[in-house]
Amino acid sequence: MYFPSWLSQLYRGLSRPIRRTTQPIWGSLYRSLLQSSQRRIPEFSSFVVRTNTCGELRSSHLGQEVTLCGWIQYRRQNTFLVLRDFDGLVQVIIPQDESAASVKKILCEAPVESVVQVSGTVISRPAGQENPKMPTGEIEIKVKTAELLNACKKLPFEIKNFVKKTEALRLQYRYLDLRSFQMQYNLRLRSQMVMKMREYLCNLHGFVDIETPTLFKRTPGGAKEFLVPSREPGKFYSLPQSPQQFKQLLMVGGLDRYFQVARCYRDEGSRPDRQPEFTQIDIEMSFVDQTGIQSLIEGLLQYSWPNDKDPVVVPFPTMTFAEVLATYGTDKPDTRFGMKIIDISDVFRNTEIGFLQDALSKPHGTVKAICIPEGAEDVKMLSHLLQALDYGAPPHGGIALGLDRLICLVTGSPSIRDVIAFPKSFRGHDLMSNTPDSVPPEELKPYHIRVSKPTDSKAERAH
Repeated sequence: MYFPSWLSQLYRGLSRPIRRTTQPIWGSLYRSLLQSSQRRIPEFSSFVVRTNTCGELRSSHLGQEVTLCGWIQYRRQNTFLVLRDFDGLVQVIIPQDESAASVKKILCEAPVESVVQVSGTVISRPAGQENPKMPTGEIEIKVKTAELLNACKKLPFEIKNFVKKTEALRLQYRYLDLRSFQMQYNLRLRSQMVMKMREYLCNLHGFVDIETPTLFKRTPGGAKEFLVPSREPGKFYSLPQSPQQFKQLLMVGGLDRYFQVARCYRDEGSRPDRQPEFTQIDIEMSFVDQTGIQSLIEGLLQYSWPNDKDPVVVPFPTMTFAEVLATYGTDKPDTRFGMKIIDISDVFRNTEIGFLQDALSKPHGTVKAICIPEGAEDVKMLSHLLQALDYGAPPHGGIALGLDRLICLVTGSPSIRDVIAFPKSFRGHDLMSNTPDSVPPEELKPYHIRVSKPTDSKAERAH
């Protein structure tokens, strides 16, 4: 069986990480990102009170009466301010005449990052005052009316990319961190790639998008699972590590081609760059062989790959399962670092260590730097799946792409937490909502659960 080592290759040579772009040009990047996967310009201002977005106005809009909504980016000398929304920035002129005193009061007294709605006329900036770094730098808005929609209190940090913030602070105030250019870019690119994947799989190749349960039973082997109490004494649900069993059962059911943007759950504790809940692009198809799955994934990534990145080259590099274990000692190697297993038998030829001598004395016996432990599974917990496979199951195969890690590689982000809207911390905590949280005993009673507090010695070991 061949193991595709392409995923680790994506980081090297297949993508061009986005640089830390300054905020004034984010509007044009958003538009190129959003329009690159669509046949016509999205109607950003449909169904809402604004007439235009802050980032779309140009000289072609001169003389138009517009209504804009957004956040106050900054203000200078109570003469003008810059208004920001998801699409970009635009300069707004604060009226100075007495007849517009109420408008001036609103725009001059509202704190930075307050949300306002303004209406006015698009005019040209004075000669010599154009800003070529802003897509809207040739125009400005002469305000006639203004409304303070929501005032902003003192912020825990500034909404600027060049202001350094600890990750803990970013996660605690994630709703503010999401306003940054980089987070907006990451999440919008993620959305675009998922949409293209849906189009490729469902519209072009006949896959069916099917939701599978998140309340299931325990699965043997693999990572630890999260348990969910039920109202039946001593009985629990389990959150699935992946839809693996369900997608095989769908093949038994004759659905032929299944696809899902699936939520998965694994209680892996404090592991670097892992999340207790994450997303997979989960795929299964009937009557397929290994080559078919590889071709499908190559086409899927080519089709969904962002236009602003270097193109994906196919076919992806592959190696056999035997080769990858012999070379790396794992079936999921990171080939970027060239950390291969080395045969160190000669170093221990004359050793007095018994178990090494026993190994080297056998035919073809070797000593290598890494060994792969084996585990056993309780097949009784898979009885329903094994039974289903006896009722006319078609040959089937599939794959699951880790969406979070894929988007992390595409954007060049330092952590998968930077491509997830509301991630957990390194220890699996939600610092924004302060979860996991305790539950009062009376609320646990219907589930027949009683909490036993750890002793001091156990608590110390846990820390």
